[in-house]
Formats: sequence, C-alpha cells, structure tokens
Amino acid sequence: MWNSSGYVLVIVLLVTSLLVSVSAEFLITAQTNVNYIRKFSEKMRAHYIAKTGINLGTFILEADRRGASVGILTGSSGDSNVDSYRDIWALDFPEMPFEDGTLKISITDENAKINLSVLANEVVDRSPYYSIAQRFFLNMGLPMDIADALIDWVDIDDSRFPYGAESSDYYQTLPHPYKAKNAEMDSIQEMLLVKYITPELYYGLGGGNFGLETNCVDDNRGTTHFDMSQLMKTASGKNAPAPPANSFKTLENPIGREKSRRLSDYFRVTGERSDYLSERNKININTASFRVLSALTDTMTDDIVAEIIRRRQEKPFSSVDDVKDLIPDDTVRRNILSVRSYIFQITAAGKVNSTRVKIVAIYARDNKKFYYAGEE
Repeated sequence: MWNSSGYVLVIVLLVTSLLVSVSAEFLITAQTNVNYIRKFSEKMRAHYIAKTGINLGTFILEADRRGASVGILTGSSGDSNVDSYRDIWALDFPEMPFEDGTLKISITDENAKINLSVLANEVVDRSPYYSIAQRFFLNMGLPMDIADALIDWVDIDDSRFPYGAESSDYYQTLPHPYKAKNAEMDSIQEMLLVKYITPELYYGLGGGNFGLETNCVDDNRGTTHFDMSQLMKTASGKNAPAPPANSFKTLENPIGREKSRRLSDYFRVTGERSDYLSERNKININTASFRVLSALTDTMTDDIVAEIIRRRQEKPFSSVDDVKDLIPDDTVRRNILSVRSYIFQITAAGKVNSTRVKIVAIYARDNKKFYYAGEE
C-alpha cells in the first residue's frame, strides 16, 4: 500500500487540508491582531488629541481672564471680574481638524450650579445652600426630603435630619451596605449613592413633574454669532486693522425653564468646603440657569427670573447690586451671589476615524488647579 498512488493522494489531501486550516486560522488571528493594534493606536491618538483639548481649554480661560475677548468678540466685556455668556470660553466651538483627527471642546461654568459639598461643613450644620437645594427639588415636583438626605451625606456627624439618612439607620441596612460619606463629595456621580436619588431621577428621565412642565427651552444663554475663520485671522494678526466680525446678538429667544432635568446640570461638588461663604461657592447670576435662579429665595417668581435673564442677555451684570430691585435680600446677594466665576468644566473629545475619546476636567482658573480629570 505504500506504493499505492491512491494512498499517497489521500495523504497529500490530508496535509493540504491541515495546512489550509492552519493558514486560515493564522490569517484570522493576524487580522484580529492588526485590527486590535489599529484600534489601540487610534484610541491613543484620540486620547492625546482630547488631552490637548483640555490644555487648549485652560489657555482659553486664561486668555479670557486677561481680557482677550475684547480683541476678538465685539460686545464682550474686558472686565476680568465679570464672567458671562459673552466671554470666549462660553462659545460653541466648532469641531476642529487636528492632525489625523478632529477635536471638539466645550467649557461650562461650574459657578452657575449649587455646590452640594457646602450644604454643611465642619463649622456649620447647615448653610444657606441647603434651603436653595430644598427649593430646587420642590420646583422640580420632587420631595424636599432629598435635600435632607444630601445634607446627611456631606455633614460630619451621624445625626439624621428629619427625612434624611445616615449609615446606621439606612445605608448599613442595604443588601450591599456602605457608609454615608460625612465629608466633601468627590464627584457629582456620588449623588447616585444617596437615598432617594435613583438613576431615573439623576439622569432626568422621570420623577416629580417630569413631562408636565410647559414652555421649556434648550437654554437661556442668549444667541451668539461666531465666525471661526475670523477668529483664526485675528489670532494670527491678519486683518488686524479691521473690527472683528464676531459679535454677540441677543435675539427674541424664549426664556423659561430648561428642558434638561439632569441633576449634574444644576449641581456641583467642588469649591471651598472649609468656608461656605467663599467666592468659589457662590452662584454667578450671569450664568445660572432658570432652575437655579428660581431656587435662590422664596420670592423668586417666574417673572423675576425671566427679567434677570432678559437683563443679563442685554448686558451682563457687573455687580450683584444690579439685581437689587429683583433680589432685595442683602444677605442673599452678598453671601450667595456673584458676577464672577472661578471653577469651570472643560470637555474635550478627540476623534480619529470612528474612535472617539472624551476627557472631562474640572478646573479652577484662579489657582490653576484641576479638581478632576478623566475619560468618560
């Protein structure tokens, strides 16, 4: 049989089949590895583009602090003690080409939000921001009990507020027990650990008067006209004698409660924990949302809030006393409100082909400190 041509043919066919099978598996493995390496390379490049975007965001904030808005955008204030939606950091920057990918950055004002970490601290068992949080949830059609749970989460003791929750009476009794923080919160997502705050509520997908509010708007920033090409010419020194084409225009946009009910759009956790009266904790009336402004005092009607927004769209407030006729409480104006912002959120998304990496950073402009920076 060893001399049989048929037997040899069978051997050849078996060996050939084995080689084809091994080769196919090798090619599939090689192709998988190549795709993985390509994807990994794209992700790394997108990451570095996004990281560059964070640095660019800090540069924009510093340029704005030095009054660069005046040379680029007409209608902008050069007062470094005033921050508003007429500053360059507030622009809706278009997606920009960047090497072999693209970069999209946006900057938002954290001082437009309510700082949860100072509802209480090591000195006071409750600050004025606690009452503001109560009114905020009440306006959302939600129980004020949520504010009690939040203040119990950040205060330093284990004594429960009337409708709050502490470690011993609630968190330690859960199927997967944990302790109340009793300290400054590390991130806004930490709200999801607090009693009453479900993912549905946190992400603004339901609860309270969800779906019942009318005449809601996307935002109350006002309308800006921005010419990116003109900005690039101005920055490079071209057409320097000509006035900048970029301008701010306040159009007849409706004013009202924002459509978003996502809690992270209205609350923050960074500021100055040790002193609730610190400027870093104050709410900027030039950038605060309709929902936050409505919660400042018991007398904040929709008409008053709409008037504040209308006035600031015409001209940003240069002093908290500019709203003295609308917010007559001196204590609130002096201790809670500001026209200046210190902490900003920078979001940078780098994209290479179909791979996208987003980095979010919380940045304090006055001391150039990052509270947080990470991929999301």
